Amino acid sequence: MPEITVGYVAGAIAAGIFLARIYAPSVLTFILSAILRDKNSAATWTVAASALHRSYWPSLLQADDAKNHGVRKDIIFLTYFISFMGALIAIAGIITPLGLYETLVPTDNVQTPFQYLKDSSPFGYGTPPRSNLTFNRKCGDFGPLPCPYSNTIIVNVFDQSGNGTVDMPYGYNASIPDIVTEIYSSGVGNNTTISNYFDIQYRRYQSTVDPTVNNGSKFLVGTYRQMQSVVLNDAVQAVEGLIVDTVNGGVGFRNHTVPPGFKYGASWEEDILFVEPETVCVDTNTTLDYRIAESTNVSVNVLDLVITDRGGFVNLNRSYPLIDLSDTQKNSKIYERAWKAAWMTNWYTMLYYNITNAYNETSGQKALSYMNSKVGKTFAVPSLSDHSYYDSLGMDGSFNEHLNLGNALDASDSPNADARPPKFGTQGIKSTNFSTIALICSGSGGSDYANITNTYVNCGLMRGIPKRQDEGPEMTFDSNSRWSQPIYACASAVKATIKTVSFTYNGTSGLQSLNITSLKDKEYPNEESKPLWGVEDTGNAYFQSEVKLIWGLVSDDYDNNQNVSVVRQNSLYLPGYRNGFGVLSSQFALQNLPGSEFYQTALYASYDVGGSSTPPIDYSGGNNMAMWARWRKLSSTPETAALIPNFIFTDSAAATVVGTKGVLGPGNSAQRNLVALPVTPTERKIRYRWPFAIPALIVALFLMVMSIAGILTLIFGHGSLSKMRAHLYQSSTGRIFTTFLHPEQGGLRIRSKDWSKRMGTAIVDLSGDYPMGAGPMQGPEKYDRAGSGEVSAEGEQFLGGAGQASPRQDYVGAPGFSQPQPYTGVQYAVPPAGK
Repeated sequence: MPEITVGYVAGAIAAGIFLARIYAPSVLTFILSAILRDKNSAATWTVAASALHRSYWPSLLQADDAKNHGVRKDIIFLTYFISFMGALIAIAGIITPLGLYETLVPTDNVQTPFQYLKDSSPFGYGTPPRSNLTFNRKCGDFGPLPCPYSNTIIVNVFDQSGNGTVDMPYGYNASIPDIVTEIYSSGVGNNTTISNYFDIQYRRYQSTVDPTVNNGSKFLVGTYRQMQSVVLNDAVQAVEGLIVDTVNGGVGFRNHTVPPGFKYGASWEEDILFVEPETVCVDTNTTLDYRIAESTNVSVNVLDLVITDRGGFVNLNRSYPLIDLSDTQKNSKIYERAWKAAWMTNWYTMLYYNITNAYNETSGQKALSYMNSKVGKTFAVPSLSDHSYYDSLGMDGSFNEHLNLGNALDASDSPNADARPPKFGTQGIKSTNFSTIALICSGSGGSDYANITNTYVNCGLMRGIPKRQDEGPEMTFDSNSRWSQPIYACASAVKATIKTVSFTYNGTSGLQSLNITSLKDKEYPNEESKPLWGVEDTGNAYFQSEVKLIWGLVSDDYDNNQNVSVVRQNSLYLPGYRNGFGVLSSQFALQNLPGSEFYQTALYASYDVGGSSTPPIDYSGGNNMAMWARWRKLSSTPETAALIPNFIFTDSAAATVVGTKGVLGPGNSAQRNLVALPVTPTERKIRYRWPFAIPALIVALFLMVMSIAGILTLIFGHGSLSKMRAHLYQSSTGRIFTTFLHPEQGGLRIRSKDWSKRMGTAIVDLSGDYPMGAGPMQGPEKYDRAGSGEVSAEGEQFLGGAGQASPRQDYVGAPGFSQPQPYTGVQYAVPPAGK
């Protein structure tokens, strides 16, 4: 339904008025005709005729006015043009207002104070106030280690057998040294809305005490509780402390403040720090296929489970893929990692099913010497005991759950498969072979050095939502229906970047009134203006399992600092490695370093979905039909399937951390704006859609042409007011009657005032075929020819020099008509063709 605007209402009113202007005169002239008698005064006939001929009745009844026979062509044209202009002006009067509409438009920028705006959603009341306790950090894996710049002293005494003691004579100092805080806060100040590393805090936390840490004083650790899930929102929205993007995935850090006091709201832009996943999925060109058993059970029972070669086996690339990961900050090569993971998954599966062979050092037999597969060939797979594994989404970091390795395949299982796996597998392929795929795809592990090059990448195998292969409802698992699940290899990295966010706020519904209208990567005019990102450089003194590196925006002062690795570019791929321990799995952290931990645990959760995983939220869609339907749509192609880990990451991260910096500075603690933001108020304005003005513009053009024509006729003497007055006299109905019925009282040129006084009351009878005078005139006066100004030849012919009427001596009329009787004071007739 189209929106009803002010213009449409005005147009409807104009149309109603136009119809009323047609209807009302037509009805009134109809009533006038009804009360008009055949005998009326000459003035009455003049006024009535004017009203009748101005109405639409002459055209409707095809009266004399509507006939063109014998009429001059130029007169016909002008009379038709008069009607055309009347219709055009009426149309313009209706259509022109339709272009009017009211809208909210931005006005001139102003500087205005901001104020904190609390979230009334579950994110708001599930977020406790910020603690006064600061960040803390622990380093070490199998034993404690002093963190970078820490003054902790640790004495390790071990013998050759590995037995010994670890002594901390002064305890463990878990606080963050000031130099570290200064370095990784230097890139941005309080005069910008861009957050930095230490503006990120755990959404939930708890205090704890360890006698060996910080002299037994309390310190904070992060905790996790799931908030309201946003994974299905498909929007960019503001929640307490964050901007959550469930369109592409990612969270932005902002302690929300708004400019109050604008009736129709206001808009502005801010640069915001975002942390977002970057995911690529590659189709393995294999599928899991099965049939739903005939069963009265509520659960789905799977039969004839097979893995089908859709080209992934038979068309496997015959070269082992190698990836150069020497500069992962410049190019993290996510696609290449995912492609390699898909290749390795198919390779190990082919070896397991004896589809082909690996290189044999003993015999010298080359790899891929034979190929026991073709497109469409099926291979039997033993099904898991929990058949719900197959009717929902799965993300598997081990890369082998779909094969159910190690479980026996009964003779009755998948009897129609083209091939079955060897009883004990071939060529030594086990689940551990598949498990190495994740490590190789990630590029580094816990035993690799912690540095800027070893970026956090997580990989896994995705089983998409199954698609029905036969006729029937696409969301119903009917008995004997056939289904197919695509299998994709996915890889994800996490990067920090700066985005420009456009806000609008109208102040009607709290934080729900803060809308994000635009979200785009920040643009930089040149390379020098791009941000300088820094990561701790420990000189390879720590393995990744021993330390979580601190990162952030740094000032140019640290461009060549030996303890800071820097890159100047749009974004920073965050450091780390894939492990299975974090806030999401344990519900608490061992330290308070959210900027280094939350993205790792959130992305790990994205690859632990379905199957044997037990995350706080079931992201498989097995217990949520809306989620199942959305995953089904996204998993139809590998390109859109890559959004699924991004959305799960976003949902997990939104419940884990908050941003504390806003326009009022860190914690919004300032009393006035620390960031000078131009705010654009919104006001209600009337606007116009110009296509609706076309009829009015045409009218204006014709009016201009007509005005020019009128001026020209006046200049060249063809037209004048006296000529117009004469034509009005000549076309006045009552005057015409009295000129012929009472010629002695004056002709067609007598002034209106004199005519009305002398002849206005003369009775004219039109009851017959011809007009007749009826009854005496009311007090006729002597006609003053000189005073009347009538000096035309017509007046000389009809009037004597003394001003008395001179009776006609002869009759000149059409043949066949008799001469009328002289006037006797009673009545006489005027022949129709007489002069």
